Amino acid sequence: MSNDAGDVTADAPSLQQKSSRLHIGWIMPPFIHELPVNAVDDEAAADQLYALVTELLPHHPPEYQYRFALGLSAQLEPMAAANVIYAGLCPLEVAGRASLSTIVVSQMDHDREDEAELLRKTRELLERKYPDDDCQAVELTCGPALTRIGTSRLVINAEWSASGIEQPVALTQMQAYIPLPGTSEMLVFELSSQASEDWGLHAEVFGEILNTVDWGTDQEVEDYRAMQGGGSAGASSAVEPDESVRKGLYWHSSRLMDAVALHGSMGDGQVTSMTCAECWAKGLRSACSARHGWSIGSVMSGDLTHALPRAVAAFASRGWQAETENAGNRARIWAGDEAPEQSAGYAFTASVDIGAGTFTAEVAAPCIRAAAATDSLFG
Repeated sequence: MSNDAGDVTADAPSLQQKSSRLHIGWIMPPFIHELPVNAVDDEAAADQLYALVTELLPHHPPEYQYRFALGLSAQLEPMAAANVIYAGLCPLEVAGRASLSTIVVSQMDHDREDEAELLRKTRELLERKYPDDDCQAVELTCGPALTRIGTSRLVINAEWSASGIEQPVALTQMQAYIPLPGTSEMLVFELSSQASEDWGLHAEVFGEILNTVDWGTDQEVEDYRAMQGGGSAGASSAVEPDESVRKGLYWHSSRLMDAVALHGSMGDGQVTSMTCAECWAKGLRSACSARHGWSIGSVMSGDLTHALPRAVAAFASRGWQAETENAGNRARIWAGDEAPEQSAGYAFTASVDIGAGTFTAEVAAPCIRAAAATDSLFG
């Protein structure tokens, strides 16, 4: 499990789906600090906590940092007992003041074969245990889930309190229960914060994280590795690209057609959703991009010979970058930093078959995850 680039991918060997292991993935904003719930030993955990608190509280005295680290350390053993597979601190700044929440992900066993029945029974249990809380069925990107929002109270012992004084705490909490398909396991995401006045902002971050949850099987990961050789990504044809995505693809396809300047018979073009290679490698399977594939046939060999060099030259003059392979018969062209802003994230793959007299192209739209605004919570 890593958080180096703001993403987390967890392998779960105990989860079986048609005898294939599930690779569970979600994306964390880069400002979330991961707790060492999977540290190899106590010494490694202590080193990681020290690095975390000195980064998180650089202007606080060492005694305060030490007590804060002790408080975090005291939570690691209960987390391990609760099958926590990820935990992180989410520090935000609101009107110039610090605001903190904790995000925890754990796994639970269940004995229900039907996901709808599992969620219904879970909701009944939660409503009996927490009659004043708000339980809702929700639809995440990865499928149906259940959320609970409520409050809880606890007392932090003086030994673990950053102030050195026993401290009663009221926490606002949100839990999301997400069944894992074809398994007897369920993921539970939990957000907790003492900063009730900033709850809306923390809940917004949490909601964005929940909608990145995705998974794939061992076989799908192997498929990705095989696709790497062909330069393709995973198809997600069940999701139709929206009209704005289609228009962007058609516009860029038209620019590529103008650049190659070929005359011939136009093949049927098709727009399909897909999972980009980078997201697929992280274990994410929901559609994040789309592509427009098309071809031109019955082209004279002399024209085909100059098609790719023309395209590369035309787009290079507009700030795009390119690379060729297969003795110059295949090219990949992508929008560089100096390309027009409207083209950011777009890429072309084009090839020529001189013997068959065909030019084939695929235009890929930007990944919607990678194309988040620069001020996005996810960087």
